[in-house]
Amino acid sequence: MPETDAARLPRMFRHFADREFRGSSPRYDRLARLLADRPELAVPLLAAPRTQQRAILYFAAVQYLLRTMAVDHPLAAYLPVLGGDRGLDDGFEGAFEDLVTAYAGALERLCATRHTQTNEARRAALLRPGFGRASELLDDRPLSLVELGTSAGLLLLPDRYGYRYATPDGTRVLETGRADAPTALVMWAEVRGTGWPSPAGHEFIVARRVGIDTSPSSEDVDWLRSCIWPEHTERLVRLDAALAEAAVVQPELVAGDMVESLPAVLSTMDNEAVPCVFASNAINYLTRDGTARLVEVLASWGARRDLVVVLNEASRFGAELFLPEPPVEAGPPGVLVVGLLTLVAWREGRATVEVLARTGPHGEWLEWLPHEYRYAPSHSRSTG
Repeated sequence: MPETDAARLPRMFRHFADREFRGSSPRYDRLARLLADRPELAVPLLAAPRTQQRAILYFAAVQYLLRTMAVDHPLAAYLPVLGGDRGLDDGFEGAFEDLVTAYAGALERLCATRHTQTNEARRAALLRPGFGRASELLDDRPLSLVELGTSAGLLLLPDRYGYRYATPDGTRVLETGRADAPTALVMWAEVRGTGWPSPAGHEFIVARRVGIDTSPSSEDVDWLRSCIWPEHTERLVRLDAALAEAAVVQPELVAGDMVESLPAVLSTMDNEAVPCVFASNAINYLTRDGTARLVEVLASWGARRDLVVVLNEASRFGAELFLPEPPVEAGPPGVLVVGLLTLVAWREGRATVEVLARTGPHGEWLEWLPHEYRYAPSHSRSTG
């Protein structure tokens, strides 16, 4: 293993342990710290493209092995999403090491050919206020949804879900969306801070649903389930319910690069509806050149027709692509903010940018603090 990779893997796993898994997944937290100390166990991950060499892909591949090839392996007993109920005793790390050593070749093949598809339908609760705000700005014209990095297309169904927003003490509640949604399709989010996401209650019309992904699929359910973290059993129920709803609605899924395929998709959009390009935790998988190209494509299309973009992404993969400097909502340097809900709208060729909220990683909370900024896309800053 090249020395540069040996240095990078420990940093990456330690970052995920500190910034992603701590407080959310004790099992992945412990395993990420183990791999930070024993990076030779993570060598199969280096078979993945550089932008996919992330802890969540490695762990999804491990889960997939347990679901499809090593179904009787002792490690499964430690993972609640696989029905395991064994506590995190001294045998946990040993069982993990045994699995990844015995199945190193299969693990490498999975890392080389798969990509993470979290398909967390609950993130619709974070996007929903953005769609409502877009509809307000566009005088309630229909939206043609275009999702970047769509996976199985579960976020293309925002009007098919119910929503419940509530403050931590329950004194303020907003229930909106589909009134007859079954319990598994009611996406709820805690509203933190003093603001209130009133646009979440603004109705909107969906004219079309198109998702772009390198390998969009709802057929390999084992892989989709493997992308769910070990303790998040409720997400399995939500995943199955959302997949069933997607099978009814059947959004259009386009196989291709999310940036290079976007112009062709936009060219097919009806002029009566406004394209609404959106992404949730997907832009961070693009290379720097890919991100710059995306900004250029969006600006080019926004100059020629009305267009809105809704991004639920970390600040540097969302809001900062369109602003002259990091927004105040991103917090001071070194302070972790998981995501920002950002709305960019082109109306008659004029662009506006609004940062609407801070957001949690899987849709569990948002902090509403809308603020409008001067539009200054990154490609124009770099080219002068």
